[in-house]
Amino acid sequence: MQKETEHQAAGVAGRGRKPIAAVAVAAVAAIVLLTPCVLAAASQTIYPRTSVAGIAVGGMSRSEALDTLTRELPQAYAEKSLPVTVEGGEAGDEAGGVYEISLGEIGVRADAQQAAEAAWSAGRSGNFFTSGVAYAQGLLLGRTVVPELTFDKAAVEREVERIAAAADIPVTECSWRIDGEKLYVTKPKSGYLMDQGSLIEMVEAAVGEYDLSGVSCTLEEKAPVSVSMKEVYDDAHREASNAYYDKAAGAVKDGESGVDFDAGQAQTQMDEAAPGEEFAVPVTLTEPDISKEEMNRYLFRDRLGSCTTNVSGSSNRKHNVSLAAKSCNGVVLNPGETFSYNETLGQRTAANGYRTAGAYVGGKTVEEYGGGICQISSTLYLAVLRSNLEIVSRTNHMFYPGYIPYGMDATVSWGGPDFKFRNNTDYPIKLSVTYSGGKATCTIYGTNLSGQSVKMEYNILSSTPYETVEKEDKSLAPGTRKQEQNGYTGYKVATYRCVYDKNGKLVSRTLEANSTYKSRNQIILVGPAQENTSGTGEDQETETTPSVPETGGGETAAPETPAPDDTAGQTTADGSQTADPAL
Repeated sequence: MQKETEHQAAGVAGRGRKPIAAVAVAAVAAIVLLTPCVLAAASQTIYPRTSVAGIAVGGMSRSEALDTLTRELPQAYAEKSLPVTVEGGEAGDEAGGVYEISLGEIGVRADAQQAAEAAWSAGRSGNFFTSGVAYAQGLLLGRTVVPELTFDKAAVEREVERIAAAADIPVTECSWRIDGEKLYVTKPKSGYLMDQGSLIEMVEAAVGEYDLSGVSCTLEEKAPVSVSMKEVYDDAHREASNAYYDKAAGAVKDGESGVDFDAGQAQTQMDEAAPGEEFAVPVTLTEPDISKEEMNRYLFRDRLGSCTTNVSGSSNRKHNVSLAAKSCNGVVLNPGETFSYNETLGQRTAANGYRTAGAYVGGKTVEEYGGGICQISSTLYLAVLRSNLEIVSRTNHMFYPGYIPYGMDATVSWGGPDFKFRNNTDYPIKLSVTYSGGKATCTIYGTNLSGQSVKMEYNILSSTPYETVEKEDKSLAPGTRKQEQNGYTGYKVATYRCVYDKNGKLVSRTLEANSTYKSRNQIILVGPAQENTSGTGEDQETETTPSVPETGGGETAAPETPAPDDTAGQTTADGSQTADPAL
């Protein structure tokens, strides 16, 4: 009975101690929980264990933090770096690796004032209790504040390019080179390249968040261009080319050897080679026919052909002839090149220095810029014929010009007929074109190893005489006669190129061209009939004053005075048998 009572008393005492313990625990918990809240609420400094870029600012006032960050922040960022891990590539390739991007190199910066304010505000944005929790978290774990960061994006791109240059495995494209009698070919091989744009985005995001744990990227395979040995053959194969005259340098340059090889056998070699491997293909080399030394020895050595014509007319016409001659003088044509008279002179305008002179347009005489330049094109045409060069394009004048043999003229106009010829020799040719002392001279220099020469002949197939037409002109004195328009006989002419060997023996005689010149009536203006005041009933004599048109930039005319012995159906050597060169 007594034991029972003792047990009951002990139970009552135990029940009394439990509430006291609970209260004590609660009190301690409250103190633990409230203390950070109270400390946070009472704090006049940045919460403890707060740092910016590794700089401890916990416990500092705003001004102290500002001073510290202003002093230390630039160096703190400059010493940090972002690891970049690169992976990928084939087994055996030295690909991948870990690279560093220095924050100093990319110009990472933070505003010290803004950083200090961010450190002060860290954990203070909530209420009494949340601020306390933040305060406690900082004490236990520490707090890193990331202010707004700026950096040089161009510098980021440069750093990524630097890493790519070191980490990428470039694509090996097919290439070839000739060394001696071997063609060395490199077989294509895949490369492994990083996506630089994607890596730039990752780096910028990590730096902006100040996450320096690192970024990674994987190299991606890049296939080379597929190339067959047939394509290499098309690229490498060439015929031998002779030495040539470099117009810009004014000197002879070396030609190239011809290259040939078996493309089928070379394809077998490529198929058996490992990617990226270089293999050798035997080639056959063909030396040029004309070496640099030979070209220099014969360059412009011979006078191939020449022609001189008399120049007449107005001072403007002579000026245009002189200007055209200067444009052509010194022109060099390499073998196979074509000369264009229009392209060489350019458009005949006042801005280009040309003056107005008589020219034929639609059969009428008009003033036109460049009148007279056809005399140079015609003189040059005959020089080209005598040089045995290839004529590409030539048109005769509407009316026969008197300064050149029949069928050996060449008219030109801008946007119309052009005179073109090609250098069909194996050596360069040079034009010497001058105007002096009333004469235009065109001479072509080149290389004539065969000693051949050319003489031109013409055959007048038919002629159409002009008629004289009289027109009354009441402005003239009675009985006066005045020539308003020259009359020209029309002709159909065949010209022949006669080639002679060095001993003067005729090698060939071929038709060069057929030329048709139109006839044009002579027009005489006549004054009113004169009254007979003498009573004799006889007509008094009157003078006829001829009017001679100037030659022009289009069709060129001359007074109608046929050359001696020029009769229909008769063949005449070109020599000096020309019509009256009055114009």
